Amino acid sequence: MNATQQHMLDLFRADRLGEPAPPAPGRGDWQAVREFRTWREFRAVVDENTATRRARWAALLRLLRPAARTTGAVPLRTPALSPSAVRRDAVQESADSRSDVVGRPAQCG
Repeated sequence: MNATQQHMLDLFRADRLGEPAPPAPGRGDWQAVREFRTWREFRAVVDENTATRRARWAALLRLLRPAARTTGAVPLRTPALSPSAVRRDAVQESADSRSDVVGRPAQCG
């Protein structure tokens, strides 16, 4: 039985017993996620183990991102090319290396 069928059964039962209809499935999902997140943050403060959780999270991220485990040096990002620079390179490349229809370099023989 899926959620829709269960909801229909609950609607029928509520109607027969004169009770209010239950909410449709999935209506309060995001609210439940927010409430759970708030509860979890509250429990972390009450339990006083926020630092432990942060340390575990940092250790997990270090394992998942091996590039961050370098000797402390921050990896440099390569600058993104502007669209005009990309087009210019493509034009120069096509002018420098002539090719036939199949993509092989055309050579005078």
